[in-house]
Amino acid sequence: MNIQAIRLFLHVVQRGSLAAAAQELNMSPSAASRLLAGLERTTGLKLFSRDGHSLRPTAEGAQYFDECYRVLIAVDELPRAARRLASGAVHSRIRLTCGSRHANSVMIPAIGRFAKRNPDVEVEFHLVQVHDIERNLSERFDVAVVTLSPSFAPFCEASPLFDLPTVAVMPRDHPLANRTSVGPEDLAAHPLIATPMGQMRDDLERLFRSKGIELRPQYTANGIEHGCALLLQVGGVMVTDPLVPLAIGPDRFAMVPLKPLRMMQTSICTPVLKPESRLTAEFKACLREEAQSIQQRVALLLGDNDAAGLAATR
Repeated sequence: MNIQAIRLFLHVVQRGSLAAAAQELNMSPSAASRLLAGLERTTGLKLFSRDGHSLRPTAEGAQYFDECYRVLIAVDELPRAARRLASGAVHSRIRLTCGSRHANSVMIPAIGRFAKRNPDVEVEFHLVQVHDIERNLSERFDVAVVTLSPSFAPFCEASPLFDLPTVAVMPRDHPLANRTSVGPEDLAAHPLIATPMGQMRDDLERLFRSKGIELRPQYTANGIEHGCALLLQVGGVMVTDPLVPLAIGPDRFAMVPLKPLRMMQTSICTPVLKPESRLTAEFKACLREEAQSIQQRVALLLGDNDAAGLAATR
């Protein structure tokens, strides 16, 4: 089967436009149209339906996309593997990725554990932005740490690492700091800091709407790290999980559980087509050790493990 046709098909699905996909692959629109038509003839599948000026994958096209994505990831890895072999490289390597929220709190401490046991292994660590997580998880990696369960990524297999309660993070001298829990009605009376997009922002808006309150953050920060630093300066409140305050310095913050209790799951993500190697298994073990440490530290900070609803998966 024509690999270029499969690559074109994937680009059309991702961009919703044959012209945009053709431009991305340096093809003329007419050549791309012929190539796509040839793929449909070869497979016997109707891959797209038109929605105005956009192309939408059919049900069978969406399923075929999942299969093609897995295969293409493996195919694209072959030249790089050949170059490494030709260069005479004999050292082992592991490739890791995560968003910024998990970098200092989970991934880097786990790399430290791993490096002590495997000092000669090459580690590639790639940091991605939360709004780019779907696109970046399509890149080649061995282990990723993510908040969202990557159901959108058919080439990934996810296993839970730990659950953390959502908390309101604030300065230690904040008026809400001594509360056992807070809800939207409590938070709305104080300066709020929120991220502009992402699952956390969407969940927060839904929570406020459920109480008939409009979410109106006074400050917007593109990252949770910056938001936590900002709230110390302006006396504000940010809703997140304890990971970032834990990494910055928990003695600088008060963390009050949100009501109703809401949990955020962190997962380990690995490619489905790649068998687990010794290094991958060892690094996952390091992540789980770090998860256990995080569990204990957060339980101590919040004072009641059961009330916090905290769970870590060994």
